[in-house]
Amino acid sequence: MAACKRLIPRASYLYLDDAPDAPYGEKSDEEIIAAADKCINILFSAGCDAAVIACNTATAVAAGVLRKRYPDKIILGLEPAVLPALRSERGRVLLLTTPVTARHKTYPDRVIVGVERELASDVEKAYGCPSALHALAKHTLSKYSGFDAVVTGCSHYAHLTPYIHCRVYDGADGVARRLISVISSSGIT
Repeated sequence: MAACKRLIPRASYLYLDDAPDAPYGEKSDEEIIAAADKCINILFSAGCDAAVIACNTATAVAAGVLRKRYPDKIILGLEPAVLPALRSERGRVLLLTTPVTARHKTYPDRVIVGVERELASDVEKAYGCPSALHALAKHTLSKYSGFDAVVTGCSHYAHLTPYIHCRVYDGADGVARRLISVISSSGIT
């Protein structure tokens, strides 16, 4: 939402936090689709012109299904910024991701796919405590080697960015730029 507000400051925003169902990283596809559908329905019932799924896992599993269920609505999803990372970096990039997101996508050989089962929950527990987030980032990255940059493949992982000592890519700016493009072409003001 911060990226959207930064790039589209005059828009009105409605934020829906799905804390009861999160994190999605190890749920079944059916559970993720049901939770995402519930949220999208709430947003559109409240009068939203567009919805952004701010979860990489829910995007990977549910975005296509939801676009078919709501064909007249704008539904965007947060994607890991793998392509921008690969375009900018010469070496390998580490993609930190949930098991579900990893299962739904394939990546080029230059991508080290770091599947993290508990990291989203651990970030939630450490949220607001810089020393705990720093320790969590250090511990997580120590499991991997041979990378020049990190891609956050879960919106929770963005909270580790200040504690990662290499370039970090996330999909927030990309989804905000896509939102600008989509609302401009659809005539939404």
